[in-house]
Amino acid sequence: MPNKGLLLIITIFGLSFIDVHAQTNVKDSLFLNKAINHTIQVYHEGIGDQAAKFNGSQYQGYTVSFSDGHPYFKADVLSKGSIVYDGVKFNNVNLLYDEVADCVIMQDSSHRIKMVGERLSSFSVQESDFERLVKKGNSTLINNGFYEVLTKGPLSLYKKETKKMIDKFSNANELAVLFEIHHFYYIKKGEQFFEIQRKKDLFKILANKEREINSFIDAQHLNYRKAKDNMLIKVIDYYNQINQ
Repeated sequence: MPNKGLLLIITIFGLSFIDVHAQTNVKDSLFLNKAINHTIQVYHEGIGDQAAKFNGSQYQGYTVSFSDGHPYFKADVLSKGSIVYDGVKFNNVNLLYDEVADCVIMQDSSHRIKMVGERLSSFSVQESDFERLVKKGNSTLINNGFYEVLTKGPLSLYKKETKKMIDKFSNANELAVLFEIHHFYYIKKGEQFFEIQRKKDLFKILANKEREINSFIDAQHLNYRKAKDNMLIKVIDYYNQINQ
């Protein structure tokens, strides 16, 4: 559900133009879009830190030391990203993605805020895009949560990286943790998700272009075992191209 305050502001702008909508030309349309975009910018600047404080809880972090690795996506430091929260996009936000808790952390001027996952439809961090997917019925998705978008098209490819903390005692008799990491891959076709556990799972979905796909893999020297992400992305993009 979009943020009510912003929705009200945009609605007011929209109503002021509704009487002339039928006669709107290109210049009018550009003016309206510019006015709405300016309103959103002013809203973002005005709400400031309060948005996070009202929409999330303070993030407590971890009290143990990490023997190897960390619970976050790619890096354990904040980086600039973007979020779509309650239908509103916020850019240049300081973010961390905790893969153990499957939650997104936003830094305001004084706190780290754990955002409400159900209200966060997508985000970008560390040059990667994520969407919140919901497991329905007998879907092969492992759970509701955030999945990395590797490529989008008629067939879309998603990746889910999970991390689980495993307790370990260090030589100093202090509790430290290791991380058990797993990767899951899914192809979305229509409204269905198909898990790719083996190379043959991929070809079940691409069966109508198997010969072309095999020739493409050979020509590009793609290797499923050694570079799975790269291979799957290029194959799905190629399939979308030739299957139009």
